[in-house]
Amino acid sequence: MSKTAFGLLWCFVFVIPWEEVVRLPLLGSMPRLVGVVAFGVGALHIVARRTVRPLAWFHIFAVLFVLWAGASAFWSIDAGATRVRSMTYLQLVLMVWLIWEVAWSTQRRRALLQAYVLGACGAAVATIYNYLSGVSLDAAAERFTALNANPNELGLTLVLGLPMAWYLSLSQPGRRVAWSWQLYLPLGVTGLLLTASRGAFLAALAALVIIPWTLGPLHLRTKTALYALAIGSLILATTFVPGPALERIGSTRAEIADGQFGGRGAIWKSGLQLVQEHPLAGVGAGAFKAAVEPMLHHRWSSHETFLSILVEEGIIGLLLFLAMVGAVMNLPPDLPTLERRLSIVLLAVLAVGSLSAAWDYQKQLWFVLGMLAAQLADRAAPRASSRVIVAGTPGRMSRNVPTGEVGAC
Repeated sequence: MSKTAFGLLWCFVFVIPWEEVVRLPLLGSMPRLVGVVAFGVGALHIVARRTVRPLAWFHIFAVLFVLWAGASAFWSIDAGATRVRSMTYLQLVLMVWLIWEVAWSTQRRRALLQAYVLGACGAAVATIYNYLSGVSLDAAAERFTALNANPNELGLTLVLGLPMAWYLSLSQPGRRVAWSWQLYLPLGVTGLLLTASRGAFLAALAALVIIPWTLGPLHLRTKTALYALAIGSLILATTFVPGPALERIGSTRAEIADGQFGGRGAIWKSGLQLVQEHPLAGVGAGAFKAAVEPMLHHRWSSHETFLSILVEEGIIGLLLFLAMVGAVMNLPPDLPTLERRLSIVLLAVLAVGSLSAAWDYQKQLWFVLGMLAAQLADRAAPRASSRVIVAGTPGRMSRNVPTGEVGAC
């Protein structure tokens, strides 16, 4: 049952980039449907195993954050939106808990990263297909998207796959398999540029830092080939992407200097005004749009993660969220160098991406945090694990298996 539960979790991660591809009555998106099945089977597996892993500080702060968001329904200015957001948070907590319980080994966590990158490949291919078909979201700027996704969210989704794919290519024992993961670079960068998302482009700059940062121990010939791949990917992508999309991305610096950043400046000023009026408890989870509507005459999203939390859940909610993130930033000293650098880059991408998008309720952000929590806890508490030699590879490969996993079906 352990393999079945993990297989369904793998499928769930695979469809995360396809959030809006199919909307189903009652159940909503495809990831939600797959997630419900995965959680049900995972819960049965945990019951059959008769053991539950002790929660880490990340999970404790995550539960407190969700409970506080749910409690905000008592004072929310939009009770309906708060109920919806609270249920979303609850589902996200269940997702990271399932990762904690099922993805207990380095091999399994690597497989989940593979699932995400493969799903992002599908989203990038669909974006490129829409471009070739002339299906544009914004005809003037020539912005393209896929799977009914918001272009800014799609861009950030593709960006997260860049450091993951690079890590997979360096951690694979087979050279042919390793090169196959590096092919995501031109694919993901092209899809990102087609969305013309300025916030995602800035996040991509942070994501691509992992390339020069991890080339130190490699041979000169390998370094040259990898640099050629990275530079060639950028040249190919910029040649392929239409001019208006590149011009929009090129206006990022001017937009930041003007304090507007695509019209977000007015939204952020309104949000800061709301913080002054409701500093401690906020206006209620998910109620940002309703709160700014009287000032902006439109139900705008916050387009900023930390401001969104501060407005909706107040200072208390923001402190709980920051504590949750901070719990996965305490990197243990024995973490392998490649995994350490991947963790830092992923956190940097989330930080930069959160400055231009409200990602506090997005599966992508919680998936990354859940993976980091599982990885760090696994390293931080080796004595809670049993060292088991994998059958067929004596003396070569071993894995840490939590107590109760030995002999699991």
